[in-house]
Amino acid sequence: MTHTLHTLLRWVDRLSDATAALAVGLMGVMILATVYEIIARHVFNAPTIWSNDVSTMLNGSLFLLAAAHTLRRDGHVRIDIFWQALPPALRHAVQAVFFLAVFAPVLGFGTYYAVTKAWRAWERGTLETASAWEPLIWPFLTGLALGLVGLLLQTLAEGVRSVLRLAGRDRDPAQSPPHLQPQS
Repeated sequence: MTHTLHTLLRWVDRLSDATAALAVGLMGVMILATVYEIIARHVFNAPTIWSNDVSTMLNGSLFLLAAAHTLRRDGHVRIDIFWQALPPALRHAVQAVFFLAVFAPVLGFGTYYAVTKAWRAWERGTLETASAWEPLIWPFLTGLALGLVGLLLQTLAEGVRSVLRLAGRDRDPAQSPPHLQPQS
């Protein structure tokens, strides 16, 4: 059971790495779009109608696509001076309760809404009408939805890891030296 659970946790971690890699790629696209706009505006005196929209959509998408990886690496903001003063068991208990009982349910509702909205936008070919360019909105909404799905899965994984640490069963057999791995 524990081996299967650790395999699943590693799969979620790899998914977080993949969404972060996608965010890095989108950042490159955002940089290229911005450089293009700067050259078009200042060199050719021909600003684009789409650059601001593309940058805004890419920035929002990459922010959420990288959120799961940030959680995995324990990079989100907290007040460490208080956190480090807590005994490890209490930290694990607080994290388990927060991730599994508070954050995951709220994030689950938001993720469901985002996935539903992205799917509807894709089905209907919805345009962003607040923009003069009026681009299709589903690529942006899909990026947000994928980021939220990844963050939800990573939140659940981190909550489970906290529970395993509390139970003293946090050692991943795949990460142990071969002579210490359990026999199948």
